[in-house]
Amino acid sequence: MAYRVFLKLLCHFGPQRWWPRLWRAGAHRDEIIVGAVLTQGTRWRNVEGALRELERAGLTSLEAIASADEATLRRALGPVPYKSRKIRTLREANALLSDGHIPTREELLGIFGVGEETADVILLYGYGIPVFVLDGYTRRWAERFFGTKVSDDELRRRLHVEDDLFYLREMHALLDELGKRYCGRRPRCDVCPLSGECARSLRSAE
Repeated sequence: MAYRVFLKLLCHFGPQRWWPRLWRAGAHRDEIIVGAVLTQGTRWRNVEGALRELERAGLTSLEAIASADEATLRRALGPVPYKSRKIRTLREANALLSDGHIPTREELLGIFGVGEETADVILLYGYGIPVFVLDGYTRRWAERFFGTKVSDDELRRRLHVEDDLFYLREMHALLDELGKRYCGRRPRCDVCPLSGECARSLRSAE
């Protein structure tokens, strides 16, 4: 089932290729970590603006960001909310991840301001560690698709069908795209690419 859903979404939306590289210099892994923290509670376009401002300020690594004064960082973050909290998170992340340390999920969760979704995004996209990222979009879609509320552990069992990084990265991104375009608070089941096998859509059609 999971791979069939994946192929349908991939054919419909095309590859999403998360995460886009915005910094022309600096480590892409650091950019992913910074982006994963900054995107909490805000839209991606605000994060893109902040990443570009950080680059203009020469702050294209976790170490550089952790060493910068707070006023400089707050200016660069612009409309990104919760600046003080996120600056603290990035500084703690730098302390953990310096010297090339590869973190465990538990270590990431020990960082102030890092929850399960952020930790899993960092592991999957930043370090290439095969985990299935769950977020609000995926949970809402799953409850409608399966016709019942599914626990996170069960959802991972159903959707994490292989350790292929392309599948895991794209499936997370594709389900987010599905949630934004079709499976929002007011679902558009009549035009959804998964309408033919979604429990909610099939009930609505009866």
